[in-house]
Amino acid sequence: MEIRHLRYFCVLAEQLHFTKAALLLNVAQPALSHQIKQLEDELGTQLVERTNRRVRLTEAGEVFLARATRILEQIDQAARETARVGQGDAGSLVIGVVSTAVCSILPELLRSFRRESPHIAIDIREMEPGEQVEALRKETIDIGLLFLSIQDPALDSVLVSRERLIVALPTGHRAASAGKVRLRELEAETFLIPRQQSVPGFHELVLNTLRAGGVTSPRLQPTRLLQTAVFLVAGGLGVAVVPESFQQHLRVRGCVYRELAGNPSHADLIGLWRRDNVPPVLRRFIQQLNRVRAGT
Repeated sequence: MEIRHLRYFCVLAEQLHFTKAALLLNVAQPALSHQIKQLEDELGTQLVERTNRRVRLTEAGEVFLARATRILEQIDQAARETARVGQGDAGSLVIGVVSTAVCSILPELLRSFRRESPHIAIDIREMEPGEQVEALRKETIDIGLLFLSIQDPALDSVLVSRERLIVALPTGHRAASAGKVRLRELEAETFLIPRQQSVPGFHELVLNTLRAGGVTSPRLQPTRLLQTAVFLVAGGLGVAVVPESFQQHLRVRGCVYRELAGNPSHADLIGLWRRDNVPPVLRRFIQQLNRVRAGT
C-alpha cells in the first residue's frame, strides 16, 4: 500500500464517480480502477460498489475513508512542519541572556522576531556571561546575548548594540545637580558593580572606565545583577556605572541617572554562538540580530 492509493481512494470517495475522480487526479480512468482494485485486494475487502450509474462506498469503505483521510492530513502536516523547520520558520531556540539585555534590547528584539517567525518556540534563560559560554560549549543553549570580550575559534559573534555608559546616583547626591559627572569626583564612593566572571565582561568594562576617569583604586561592592546595583544605589549604598538604556527602562525611585563627562565609554552587547552548529532557526535569529544592529 502506498500513499497514492490512499489519495486515489479519498478523491474517488469524494466524487463517487470514476471518470470525474480520474480527471481530478490527472490519471486515466482504467488506471484509477486498477489502483482501487489493488487496494481492495491488499485489504481483502471491497471498498466500493460499482454499477453503470453510480459508485457507493461499502461499510468497510466508510471506515477506511475516515482512517485514510486522517493519515493524509497527518502526512500533509508533517510535510508542512518539516519544510518550515528546514527553512527556519519553525522549531525551537534556546537563548541565554544577561539581565542587562532583559532591561534593554531583548523585549523589542523578541517582539520583532515573533512577528516574523510565530511558529518558533523560544526558551529564554537568564545566565551570567561565564555560564553562557559554558552552556554554548556544552550545547545546552543555541545563542547567548552578553557583554563579553572573547577570542575563541569555536565561537562566532555579532555586535547587537552599543550603548554609552552613564552613572546612577542616589537622589540628592551632590553630583546629581550637574548635567554631566566626572568620575574623579566620585572617587570616595562605593561602586556597585557586577561580580567578576570566569570570562572578561561588564565587570572589566566598568573597571577600565573608572581608571580612564581617574578612579585608580575604587572601593567596590559586587552584585550578581546590575539591576540590583541600581536598587542599592536608590538605598544610598553607593553609585553604579550602567548602560544608558537603564535611564529609559529601569526607573527606580531614589535613583537618578547622569551622563559621564569626558570621552564616552561604551558597552557592546554581542550575540555569541557555536561556529560549527548554525541550524536554520538560529540562522534566522542571527539575521534578526543583524537587522537590529542596522536599525531596520
